[in-house]
Amino acid sequence: MEFITEKIGKAYYSEGKESEIIDFQWTVFGLKVTISTWLSLEHQIGVEYEFKSFNGFRYLDEGDFLGYWSSSEFNNESHLFRILKGGWKTGEVTQSGLLDVSRAIDELNEYFIATTNGCLTVLAFEMPKITEVELKES
Repeated sequence: MEFITEKIGKAYYSEGKESEIIDFQWTVFGLKVTISTWLSLEHQIGVEYEFKSFNGFRYLDEGDFLGYWSSSEFNNESHLFRILKGGWKTGEVTQSGLLDVSRAIDELNEYFIATTNGCLTVLAFEMPKITEVELKES
C-alpha cells in the first residue's frame, strides 16, 4: 500500500528506547491519549494528544501495522502523523459497508499515533492539541 503522510509535532529520541501508549481516556469531551517517549537518553517524558471531535478510533499492537513500517513515510522518531493517502480511511478498507460514512466526509482526517509498542488510529475533524508532560514515578 502506498502512503502519503504529514508528520506532526517534533521528533523524539529513539535510539535503543521504547515508546508506548500509557493512558487513554474517552469521554463526552473527546479523546485524550498519553504516550511515554524520550527527550534524550536519560529524560523520559509523556506526550498528550487531545482530540475534541472525532468519528472513531482503533488500537492495535505495532506488529499489526507491518505494512506501515515498510513505508518510508513512517519513522520511529515521530509519533504523530496525518495520513493523507493509504491508512485506515482511504487504503485498508475493501469490504463494502465499512467506513462508508467516514470516507464520505472530506473534512475528516486520519491521525496515526505510532509507538514502538501499541499504535492508535483516530478519525478526527481537527488536529489534536499536543502537550508534553512530566511522567510521575510509580
